[in-house]
Amino acid sequence: MTEMSPLGALILRAMRIGCLMCGGFALLVIGIEIYKRSLAGGFDAITRQDYTFFGVLGLILLASAYFYRSISRELASGGR
Repeated sequence: MTEMSPLGALILRAMRIGCLMCGGFALLVIGIEIYKRSLAGGFDAITRQDYTFFGVLGLILLASAYFYRSISRELASGGR
């Protein structure tokens, strides 16, 4: 069995940090949008486009969490 090269491990760590930052940014945008909606006129004015936008942000959040988990598993296994 071969172990992971140091460059491969470095690239995976960078990708893992990128996934974490992507998920954090998606949460930040969701929080800003909810805050903006609460100030503007309440949640009564939410349109179909807003629900679609929240759905896309939710998918981005789930995908980044899934990729973060899979990269962490790969790093823990040592590339086997």
